[in-house]
Amino acid sequence: MNYLILLMIGLGSLWAGLKLFDDEVILITMLLVGSAFTLAGLLSSPVKLQIIIEIVLIINLFYICMECIERGDRA
Repeated sequence: MNYLILLMIGLGSLWAGLKLFDDEVILITMLLVGSAFTLAGLLSSPVKLQIIIEIVLIINLFYICMECIERGDRA
């Protein structure tokens, strides 16, 4: 259950970095710290959760890529 604590700290740091701080140095620091905690939480989580998260991220990436293709001029 330690991975849940790491994930909460990481996602909270990412949210705080994006929403609360305007200074670039603090923003970049918070995003790096949040990314490190989120990565540590994902690495220590069970394999089933890692697979589910990876599938969700791949599906989201597919939809983002399809939107970019639709917006672009392919002529």
